This record gives sequence, C-alpha cells and structure tokens, in this order.
Amino acid sequence: MIHSRKVGLAMVVSGLLVLLGGCDMAPAGSEATKATVDIRAAVRVSPVRNNATEERLRFPGIVRPRERVSPAFLHAGVLRERLVERGQRVEKGEPLARLHSPALEPALAGAEGRVRELDAHLARLGRDVERAQALRERNLVAQEELDRLVSEREATAQAREQAVASRADARAQVDEMTLRAPFAAQVADLFVEPGDFVAAGESVLALSGLDGLEVTIRVPVMLGNRLAPGMEAQVSPVLHEGRFQGLISSVGRADTALVPVVVELDSTPRLAPGESVQLYLSVPQTPSLQVPLAAVQDPGGDAPYVLALTDDETVQRVAVSPGRLENDWVTIEAPLSPGDRVVVAGQGRLQQGDSVRVLP
Repeated sequence: MIHSRKVGLAMVVSGLLVLLGGCDMAPAGSEATKATVDIRAAVRVSPVRNNATEERLRFPGIVRPRERVSPAFLHAGVLRERLVERGQRVEKGEPLARLHSPALEPALAGAEGRVRELDAHLARLGRDVERAQALRERNLVAQEELDRLVSEREATAQAREQAVASRADARAQVDEMTLRAPFAAQVADLFVEPGDFVAAGESVLALSGLDGLEVTIRVPVMLGNRLAPGMEAQVSPVLHEGRFQGLISSVGRADTALVPVVVELDSTPRLAPGESVQLYLSVPQTPSLQVPLAAVQDPGGDAPYVLALTDDETVQRVAVSPGRLENDWVTIEAPLSPGDRVVVAGQGRLQQGDSVRVLP
C-alpha cells in the first residue's frame, strides 16, 4: 500500500517536471519563429515589353478602274456622229465619235492640191533642165539659162517638201476629228449628243479600263510617311461579304494635310467600279515600351510614374509619359529597357528605396 503511494507520487512529480520544461521551451520557439518572418512589403511585378507590332487601320474608299480617261477633241466643231453607247465594250484604236469642222477638211484638200501642183511643176522643170543641158552641150543655149532652170528646180523641190509637211499636218488634224479608244475599255458615260457643238478639249465620253481596279484613299501626313509602295492591303466590300488582297502602288505628296495613297487590286467579278469598300492597312509601329496600365501611378496627373525594381529588389521611382492604351497595356516614354520589372500590385505605401518581396 505504502509502496503504491510512492510510485503514484513519483509519477505526479515527473508530470509536473515535464509541464514546467515545456513552459520554459515555449518562449524560445516563439522567438525563433519571429526571427524567420519577412516583414518586407509583398508586391507583384511585370516586365516592361517592347511593342514592335503592326497597327491595323481602316479607311473608307471607292473602287475605280485602274485605267480611265475622258477623251476630247483637239479642235472645236459639231459632233457629226457618235459610234458607241453606254456600257459598250471597245477595243484599242476603235473609233468612238466623229467631229465636223468646216475649216479642217478644206484645208486638207488645199494642201493636197498644192502638192499635186508642185509635183507637176517639178516634173516640167526636170524636162526643161534636161533639154537645156543637151542644148548647152551643143553651145545652143547660154550657161546662165541652164543655171536659172537648175535653181528654179531646186527651189520648187524645197517648196514641195514644205507642201508635203503642210499636207501631213492637215491630214493629222482631219484624223483627229475621229476620236479613238486609247485602250480596251467600257464606255462608262456619254456627255455630248450628235449635233451638239463641242469646244476644243471638252470631254465627249468617259472610258473605264478593263485591266485591274484600284482604291484611292487619303491619310494624314504622319501616316503617309510610314507607307511605301509594295505594302499589302485588304479590301472588304460594304454591301456583301469578301476580302480581296491589294498592294500599295503609289504614295503621293500632301498638297494639304492629307496624302493620296493608291492601292491596286486584281480584276474580279465580285468588285465593280463605283462600289463602296473598307480598306485595311497593317502599318508597322515605331518600336516603343509598354507596361501594364496597373503599373502607372497618377496616370491622369501632372507627374505620372511607375515603381521599378532594381536587381536587389529595391524600389525606384521612374517618371513616365503615358501614350496609347491597347488591351490594358499602355505605351510609355521612360528611361527603362525591355525586361525591367515594374510593380503592378502592392504599391500602396511604397517609397523610393524601399526593399520589397516579390510574390510569384
């Protein structure tokens, strides 16, 4: 009985000792835990990226033939006849209309008569010179007479050359009274009816070429400087589905604030001259830096900035000039490089020189 009491007492004492030992070790463990806690502010970062993508722009335009012309007569007169109708297809060199001018045809007839007259006179002088030479050999005519006939024949020959040139000019003017197609085309419109008086240089009709189409747009000068012949473009009709490829054929110079740009298209029955289209250009952007919009502090203020991290996780405040926003990324101008890290979350109380902990 006494022995069992001693054993129980010993067990109680041992339990108390263990409890006391545990109480003594608790503060030491707590201090060790406190020593391993990182008290630096936790942040999330994103790298600065280089934006060298293409910018896709859209412009309205009208399809028109690549070749088009409004022929006109070089001389004034009355339209004698018109040989074509609207929508008619014509081949190169085919006559389109004829003009009547009371002065040109008589001038051609007079020029032709003058050439015939000089031809006859020159033939007669040729016979006279041959006869005078024969008589001169027998000393039956003076040398002065022979020289006169030779000189007259030479003068007549020169006059004939001038008459032939005048006849060719008059004939060309008469030929110009017939208007001909400069290339294979379709008659787009008619401006003058037979019997109407036509002034020199007045358009008689309009022709639309059959070889290819084009779209002309006007763009701002700064954009025009980034375009060049050979760049690709796409055209989409407004009233029906479809996408057609094209190439910039020329970039003009600005006479005002806009630059004319011509895009050539292959002929296709799905596009017609006069059709409204949307023209898409993929323009290379000037390389620039971009950061997430969340990284820019005070974006609408006078001094926007980002918080960049150095290699030792120290905060550095960098002033920026925000630009274009695209898909939550903003273009900036700043003394940063692609790959530099900027804080996008946790900026709340960060100051220049603070050391931070980057969350994964």
